[in-house]
Amino acid sequence: MSLSRRDLLTASALLLAGPGFAMRAGGRESAAGGDNPIILCWNENPYGPSPAARAAASKAIGVSCRYPDDELDPLVEMLARREGVSPDHIVTGTGSGELLRALGMLAARDGGEIVAAEPTYTELTHYAEGCGAKIHFVPVDANLRHDLAAMHAAVSERTRAVYLCNPNNPTGTTLPAADIRAFVAALPASVTTIVDEAYMDFAVGRDVGTVADLTQGERRVVVLRTFSKIHGMAGIRCGYAIARADVAKELADARMTTPNVFAVRAARASLGDTAFLTDCRRRILASRVRITTELTRLNLAYGEPQGNFVFFDTGMPLKRFTELMRARNILVGRRFAPYDNWCRITIGTEPEIDAFLKALPEVIGHA
Repeated sequence: MSLSRRDLLTASALLLAGPGFAMRAGGRESAAGGDNPIILCWNENPYGPSPAARAAASKAIGVSCRYPDDELDPLVEMLARREGVSPDHIVTGTGSGELLRALGMLAARDGGEIVAAEPTYTELTHYAEGCGAKIHFVPVDANLRHDLAAMHAAVSERTRAVYLCNPNNPTGTTLPAADIRAFVAALPASVTTIVDEAYMDFAVGRDVGTVADLTQGERRVVVLRTFSKIHGMAGIRCGYAIARADVAKELADARMTTPNVFAVRAARASLGDTAFLTDCRRRILASRVRITTELTRLNLAYGEPQGNFVFFDTGMPLKRFTELMRARNILVGRRFAPYDNWCRITIGTEPEIDAFLKALPEVIGHA
């Protein structure tokens, strides 16, 4: 049995947290106490799934002996209406991570190359490397944003795909939609642009927005969405891609599985629970402002956050910062090279953020 990096890191965190944590971990509306740590390291949404999604998943237990094939079409049709496309432009997956891996595998055929920012989300690049792809990582710019000019310069005749995570994980920064449109237009027609919009629901600003309409043009563009973030369904696993019909078919043929009945029903219910989603977004954005306000007060640099996390300079080696936070029962993000002093902190519940903001000045004082 092989374990992913996330499996290993989570297991390590649980061992450090104490023997009883795994049995007690569940909803985290209140701050942790005793040996039950506050987990702020995985960009999870602590408020979801929505009540409607929970009810739908619970009711699905009775039909879980059935294959979910007949359940998928209604979800695909619902997503197609939401995105303003026909159903043959939608590809579902067990989380957008599965679709990222499938796209990486497709790009790796015949030794293809992929251009991506550094640092960025690595599900696609790690999997593609295992499939034989060569990855050209391009450092983010001084503002921790994708350097589109440098990324374009890295494109060669062997390039099969360019990966843009917008908002970017872990930096939290965004690219204006207009810049992405110009970038795509300048690429060779054979290159697939993969735009990962997992965190777009948390973005603010008039120049920031989806580029899903590009999937209906002549260029090969795939836009990815997930139910793991604003919908709070990271443990249920459901995501989807929007792409031109022929590109969508290539992706659908390369995916390994399709969502289970719990994911399908929960996703359909969550899409309709707009009041919950709106309130969830409001709470996360409010906590995000609280974090950046304190970082500013402490004179700690940070990337302009547009996701449900904040990437900031701790002023000390991350290992030291992590240890000091763990001593206060708070688990924070891992290292993202080459930013050895920087930490990605997930926005948890209000009590969890209270605890983090109380601990932060104390920890910084030990730098």
